[in-house]
Amino acid sequence: MKEILKRAKSFITFDFPLQTDHISARFNSIHSNYQQQFPHWSFTATRKKLIADFWFRQVLFHYTVLITFTILASSAFGRTWHLSLLSVFIAASVSLITLILFNYWPAYYTDFLPKLDTIIAENEKLNGAANEIKKCKRTQFSISALTIIFYTFCKIGNIPILPSNDHSAGLLNNLYGADKDKLKQNLSRLYKLSNLSPKERAEIQKGIDTSRTFFELLDCSPAKKILDQLEVKLRRE
Repeated sequence: MKEILKRAKSFITFDFPLQTDHISARFNSIHSNYQQQFPHWSFTATRKKLIADFWFRQVLFHYTVLITFTILASSAFGRTWHLSLLSVFIAASVSLITLILFNYWPAYYTDFLPKLDTIIAENEKLNGAANEIKKCKRTQFSISALTIIFYTFCKIGNIPILPSNDHSAGLLNNLYGADKDKLKQNLSRLYKLSNLSPKERAEIQKGIDTSRTFFELLDCSPAKKILDQLEVKLRRE
């Protein structure tokens, strides 16, 4: 009962459409829906849709419900039909103007719109960060090459090679930001070269070739011998 009264109060005071979580959920829903139809759908377009939704859906629904209750309440006084219709029309017109001036417009301009613009700014920031990550991913070496580069550095520094487990994959994930499962898989391949499929051998060979170019650019001569040994071992097994 308390929850029902709370919701009724929230509706009457037009509080729910102004809640940040509600605005954010509506924004994400509308943006996601239109982006499926139009891949280049913008945040500005979603903003306009949400503003239209505020006025033509939520405000209109709120006002209609209030007026409906007013009509039902006024019909109980037993006036003539013509007088009731005239009074309802006048009351509806006055209340609409009053609500727009003192409720809907102030709530829209000082509460709804700032929250909406903040949500859009947050989404633009997240979208920008996601685009930067995509750009980095496009220029990043393959996971096979990254694993072999790390393997080579370990050999040069006389550091024990990491075992193929979740802990090692986590460490490499912290270093490279690559998928943990794929890092673990590529570590495992270095320990069982003889059991690799032709496709896996081809991936390892590409990783060796990329690593060789990387270390040549670093002018790291010890890496050449290590990569040559790994390549011989891959072909032999």
